[in-house]
Amino acid sequence: MFKTVLASALACAMALPAAAQIAGSGSTKVKMVEYTSPMMPPANYKGQWWTSPDNCQYSRAGRPGETVWYLIVNTAHMQCERRLIQRVMSDYQ
Repeated sequence: MFKTVLASALACAMALPAAAQIAGSGSTKVKMVEYTSPMMPPANYKGQWWTSPDNCQYSRAGRPGETVWYLIVNTAHMQCERRLIQRVMSDYQ
């Protein structure tokens, strides 16, 4: 049950940025933006899930070439960020 709910939530979350890319692909110049934080995994981390130092659990998502970590809701506590943006295209909103 949990995996089904998580898969559905991730599919919805991934659909929105992809639509934004198509809509803004006309004359807009898009570049990759990278962020660093002690809450994120190292840039070479290849796993699907990440537990941050403040004990929040995230799942990897994003368009090809991007890395956005979305909070796994049923493990969250009040100090957790909803998402951690590690590597994303500049048109991400």
